[in-house]
Amino acid sequence: MELLSAIRAGDLAKTESLIRSASGVNDRDAEGFTPLMIAAGLGQPQMVELLLAAGADALLLEPRMGAAALHKAAQSGDAAVIVLLLENGAFVDLQSPILGHTALMDAVLHKQEGGVRTLLAYGARPGVRNHWGQTALDLAESDGLEAIARVIRDKVHADENLVRQCGLVIAAKAGDYEGVKRLISAGIDVDQRMPIIGTPDDDYTPVGIAAREGHTAIVDLLRQSGADIEQPVGLMKGTLYHEAAYFGHADVIEMLASTRSETPTPRVDAQGPYNGLTAIHDAVWHGHLNAVRSLIAAGARLDLESHAGLKPSQLALLYGYDDIASFLAESE
Repeated sequence: MELLSAIRAGDLAKTESLIRSASGVNDRDAEGFTPLMIAAGLGQPQMVELLLAAGADALLLEPRMGAAALHKAAQSGDAAVIVLLLENGAFVDLQSPILGHTALMDAVLHKQEGGVRTLLAYGARPGVRNHWGQTALDLAESDGLEAIARVIRDKVHADENLVRQCGLVIAAKAGDYEGVKRLISAGIDVDQRMPIIGTPDDDYTPVGIAAREGHTAIVDLLRQSGADIEQPVGLMKGTLYHEAAYFGHADVIEMLASTRSETPTPRVDAQGPYNGLTAIHDAVWHGHLNAVRSLIAAGARLDLESHAGLKPSQLALLYGYDDIASFLAESE
């Protein structure tokens, strides 16, 4: 393939000419590698930038080990290439299916300290484990890479410090009403977010975590204090209705619905980006009849389908929730 030959030779001019003449920018060689994977593995930032501008797909995987272009960039250790890929849609913690390796693990294994630093700076999680149960830190320590291990430990400690700084989220999770009130009075950002470090609380706001835990009074206090109750929370990017419905907190749902005329509220029918579930799907999924009732009273639609093509009533029948199925049939 002429395009791949030009890339391996580092010939930018020829590569650009071939792309313009309609050479397949996502075509594969005999081993299944795309031009972008090859350029990333060779540590060619200008070539990578050229390919991305021409439509190269940073999410494609090679067929034998399931590595993406980001894994190849991590092996080369080229920080500029890593950044280009991450800023063009690559997933920083994508794990290869055969080994379970992230790009961070590959950077460690290939002794690329610069690549490790860059990936950590862009949010790579040190706690992810490969199929042998090893973290990136485990790999560094087992290979005697003390300098790289120190970089990872520093990141872990920095993440722990970030969590400690999220006192309002912590107080809201604990149901500490007076603590939440005190922190709000002290001027703490009511929309602070937990860092994404690999915990169940990743990317939660105080009001999001209070809705999840069923602390209705705290949700209301935060709402009245100016918290943004429309923004998605958590890695699933759900609404407050999703959070309350999933755990069956009908009182939170009712409080949110009762304030719609006063302040903006989350859309009760918002569909989650991962599975297409609405809040009422979530309530049905976990058998929370009272939450289903509250959502219907709040105007939740019953005709929306999940990504699996299921309406709430079909989900109730699938999981054997006869009482919920009957109630939904009466409500349709």
